[in-house]
Amino acid sequence: MKRILVVLWIGLFLAGPAFASIEGRFMQYPDIRGDRIVFTYEDDLWTVPASGGVAVRLTVHPGSEYAARISPDGEWIAFSGYYDKGPNAYLMPAGGGSPKRLTWGPSAQVVTWTPDGKSVVFRSSFENTFRPIAKLYSVSTDGSMPEKLPVPRGTLCTFSPDGRKMVYNSRGREEYNWKRYKGGQYPEIWLYDFDALTFAKLTDYVGKNSYPMWIGDGMYFVSDRGENGIANLYRYDFASKKTEPVTRYDDFDVQMPSTDGKRIVYLHSGYLFVLDTADNTSHQVKVQIASDAWTIAPRTINPKEYIHSMSVSDDGKTAVFGARGDVFLVPADKERETRNLTKSPGSRERYPQLSPDGKRIAFFSDTSGEYELYVKPLDPEGDWVRLTDGLKTTVYHLEWSPDGKKILFGNKDFAIFVVDVETKQLVKVDSSNQLKNDEFYWEISDYSWSPDGKWVAYSFVQPNRNSKIFLYNLEQKNSTPVTDEFYDNLNPSFDANGDYLYFLSYRNFDSRMDVFEDNHVIPNPVQVMAVQLQAGRKPPFFKPAEDPETKPANGKKQAGDPLRVDLDGIRNRAFVLPVDAGNYFHLKAGKGCVTWASTDRFGESEYEQIFTPGGDSKWNLHIFDMKEEK
Repeated sequence: MKRILVVLWIGLFLAGPAFASIEGRFMQYPDIRGDRIVFTYEDDLWTVPASGGVAVRLTVHPGSEYAARISPDGEWIAFSGYYDKGPNAYLMPAGGGSPKRLTWGPSAQVVTWTPDGKSVVFRSSFENTFRPIAKLYSVSTDGSMPEKLPVPRGTLCTFSPDGRKMVYNSRGREEYNWKRYKGGQYPEIWLYDFDALTFAKLTDYVGKNSYPMWIGDGMYFVSDRGENGIANLYRYDFASKKTEPVTRYDDFDVQMPSTDGKRIVYLHSGYLFVLDTADNTSHQVKVQIASDAWTIAPRTINPKEYIHSMSVSDDGKTAVFGARGDVFLVPADKERETRNLTKSPGSRERYPQLSPDGKRIAFFSDTSGEYELYVKPLDPEGDWVRLTDGLKTTVYHLEWSPDGKKILFGNKDFAIFVVDVETKQLVKVDSSNQLKNDEFYWEISDYSWSPDGKWVAYSFVQPNRNSKIFLYNLEQKNSTPVTDEFYDNLNPSFDANGDYLYFLSYRNFDSRMDVFEDNHVIPNPVQVMAVQLQAGRKPPFFKPAEDPETKPANGKKQAGDPLRVDLDGIRNRAFVLPVDAGNYFHLKAGKGCVTWASTDRFGESEYEQIFTPGGDSKWNLHIFDMKEEK
């Protein structure tokens, strides 16, 4: 009996890891050699049989390891390790052991081995500083001085079996931050002959051509050239120069493939797959990972470190914050409790805005699978009311109308919409097909309400890339330009009194010389403008003593009069506020006053925050009183 219990205990002990392990998904940088696959998971290196099974962790260093490549003889693993002030190339036994450092530069990502197994190829941009250009280098396994490969630049490469030729990516990112990229840095594949010293371009498709892998008399690589734009494996035949598809996924991309010359290991939808190049068939490699999964374990965090957007109530007593996908109501009174109004761990809520009466919030949520607009009371248990259906496009910030009956928002199609809260009727105000700047201005969300809720002011980009300000009348359903496109005009905002429409205008061209570039610099390009909405009134900042022949016009607006916008001649009623030009952003009007932010300099980060202000403490707040004219 005791013997049976001992055997049973041993069996349970051996079976323990199977119960403790989890199915592996979202591994990175897999490589295959014979019956061994190595990959990165939880920033460590793991190995698993090519047939699948329980993975074994090879590294536990606090730094991250990635881009592992197994040597041709299967005895060593070269990888990049983020151990000492930057990633460098390291070498360790395939079964695990103490790593040996191979490079000592600021960066090195392992790419492959030379066919003879004597050197490791890596990429680095250490030769360039201002604009890094990746180049290919080889370093001997003894860690001697690296040598640059005889190609001008490169990111990935693979060799012919005899090592006399090489196919390589000359530029670009193998894994984009966005899909179907066709810009100037799309990857190309070239062939280099070490004996003839010749180059030949192998791909002419404008798009993704990455991860070249020399196998037999052809080259396998990843491309998104298919009809659906999904990245798949393709094969290029060196003899016929024809390219044929190998995999035909239509849901998720093929990512991070690598080969041992016979098989290809790759990722699809986060799982490992192996393709046999003899018949081009694939099968999933099921991996069990014995991990405590501490990186994805539930934990307590402070959402204040993850704030994405916020708005303040009209009375200034409360604010709502969008943070970590939830909406939080924060009272100004520190004695009152902060409340989570959405409590939705399965969805993300964005751009919360308090209604003018302070009783409801509006926000976008992807709880349905796509972002839609919702309204709910401030009670955390209150029901959500869905106002839209089928938006399907990235949405930008929302604005309540002053009477709380409508909501204004924009989207990534450069379209602006108004939705009626009661009837849920969605009306398109306007749309544009002009991109302001293909480097910084990916979001353009520049719109606001009039104080009576009957007008929408907004700016749209024109063909010359300057923004033009428009007024949209909700009753007449038409738009009228307030400015032309000669200057760049942004942030239109109505005075709550209904007297003026303010905006920022890039129209100050006082320049100074840049002594280093022998060119001009405009340090303070922005002026604050005020458009007089009613005709026949005395111009603002009018000084009779300066022009005794000019008499003030009649037509002073009385308190309580309805808002009137005289469109005829409105372009001629734009006036510069009597303040110095500067680097101004984020203009908002109040009642008889206008506010804006400024910085001492205008750099790349300021460009990126023109429409999406960040939380930096660099901003200076300005308030201009129209009555006091200061």
